[in-house]
Amino acid sequence: MRPRRDFLLSACFLPRTPAPIRARVAICCSFFIQGVAFATWCSRIPDVRDRLALSEAALGTLLLAIPVGQLISMAPNGLLVARFGSRRMLLLAGFLYPAILLFLGLAPNVASLAVGLLLAGFAANLSNTAANTQGVQLEHYYRRSIIALFHGMWSLAGLAAVALAMLLGRFGVPTWAHFGGVALGAWALLSCSGGALLTFDRAPAPAAARRGSAWRLTPFLFWLGVASLGCMACEGAIYDWGGVYFRDVLAVLPAHQSYGYFAYLCTMVTGRFVADRIVNRLGPRRVLYACGGFISGGLALAVCAPLLGGPAAMAAAMVGFALMGCGTSAVVPLCCGLAGKAPGVPPSIAIAQISTIGFFGFLAAPPLIGYVAHAASLRLSFAVMAAIGLLVLLATRRLRLP
Repeated sequence: MRPRRDFLLSACFLPRTPAPIRARVAICCSFFIQGVAFATWCSRIPDVRDRLALSEAALGTLLLAIPVGQLISMAPNGLLVARFGSRRMLLLAGFLYPAILLFLGLAPNVASLAVGLLLAGFAANLSNTAANTQGVQLEHYYRRSIIALFHGMWSLAGLAAVALAMLLGRFGVPTWAHFGGVALGAWALLSCSGGALLTFDRAPAPAAARRGSAWRLTPFLFWLGVASLGCMACEGAIYDWGGVYFRDVLAVLPAHQSYGYFAYLCTMVTGRFVADRIVNRLGPRRVLYACGGFISGGLALAVCAPLLGGPAAMAAAMVGFALMGCGTSAVVPLCCGLAGKAPGVPPSIAIAQISTIGFFGFLAAPPLIGYVAHAASLRLSFAVMAAIGLLVLLATRRLRLP
């Protein structure tokens, strides 16, 4: 590994620790910053809606600005990381993403909020591309799967951000102060850990990035993107509609409506911290098949749970959500790791392509559920998501994996 380059306060960051371990912890910190910024925004969406007096339709339209920002930034972000290196772009994104979060908390009108959400999509995509590129480069050094750990930190950050939002909400802390405090904390973490990031990419290949062939979505990357989309669409469904499903379909008490979501998060976070060992033992194909089965099977169980009635229905739905957490824990990390090793394509561009496809599913699924639920029922919406989860199995079948 190349000698480290100190950045702000990073000389004090694990000074006597071997470089590979420092890099591993630093990449974890970058994923944590990314996850806490996203989850902090999501946790205060109702407050932003009330402050700007937005209707449900207006809010739904505004929230599409994030996937639009990600979609239009796919090519530029891949090129930026390929041209200037993942370390520089990750440091830039680590500063930019929290700054945009603070701007969202202060946005005075709908137009400024829309601009901020577009920029948030850009920053999220840049951070995701650069961080996963760093993770893939470090996997080359370790010669085994380690990338699921980093995605586990993203999920852990989400839990921490939601817990903080619940605490601050009880004390009536305004949105701008909440977002400002999170931004300061993220910048402090970045200033300490940024210097430990990898200083080089094994295959930056800026010349290849300028060739048209490097931007072509190969069949291998396409099916990785399909697997990511199937997984993240179901993940987005649980985040936005899990509590509503328990309250409206299972008719549980208000105090119990988050039980399914909690069960899902517990198994997903745990799964991401153990997924690397399972992949190294069983191989990516078997793990992807198992994840696809858990996702669709868990959703199907949740759809059938109301037939049991009473406490048994809630218990069965919780088991279904927990199975979904197991399934969604490993798909995206595996797909990013495999994309970064795709032949003939710079890692940053490959990761940007499949991440954009997958994250679009994450953000597009909740509105789809709402439309189907309005036209038919919420149970039918979740049955549709179970079918979408089968995309993971379909994509795995088409991929040539060990």
